[in-house]
Amino acid sequence: MKAIHTIKKRGNRGSGLMESVMAAIILVPIALALLDLTVMVIANSMNDTAAKNAARAAANQSTGNAAHDAAVLTLKTFQASTLVKSIKINDFDYPAGGNGSVSLTTVMEVKLPVPFPGFSGYTFTAKDVEPVVGTTVPD
Repeated sequence: MKAIHTIKKRGNRGSGLMESVMAAIILVPIALALLDLTVMVIANSMNDTAAKNAARAAANQSTGNAAHDAAVLTLKTFQASTLVKSIKINDFDYPAGGNGSVSLTTVMEVKLPVPFPGFSGYTFTAKDVEPVVGTTVPD
C-alpha cells in the first residue's frame, strides 16, 4: 500500500480583508486632508465676504468713527462656530474729509476639523477697498 500525500491548498479567506485595510491606510488620510482643504476654502470665502460687507457698510457712513462702528457691527453678523474661532478688523483706513476709499483688512482664525501634527489651525487675511458714498453733498 502506497501512502498518498496531498498538499492542502490555502484558502483565500482574509485576503479581501487585508486589501481593504491596506486601501484604508492610504485613503482615510487623503479623505481627512480633503475635509481640511474644504474647510479652508469655505473659510477663505467667508473671510473675503466679511471684508467686503464690512467695507461696504463703512463706505456708506459720513464720518470715520461711524464707519468703523458700522464695519464692526457688520462683522458681528458672522457668528463664530466650532471651526471659526474669531473674526476681527486688523486694519481700517477712512479718508480724511470723506473723499476717497475705505480700506479694510479682516483676520479670521480657523480651527481645522482634523488637525494634523503641527497644523491645527490657520489664519486668513482679506482686504477690501470700497469708494466712500456716504458723504453729504455740500450746498
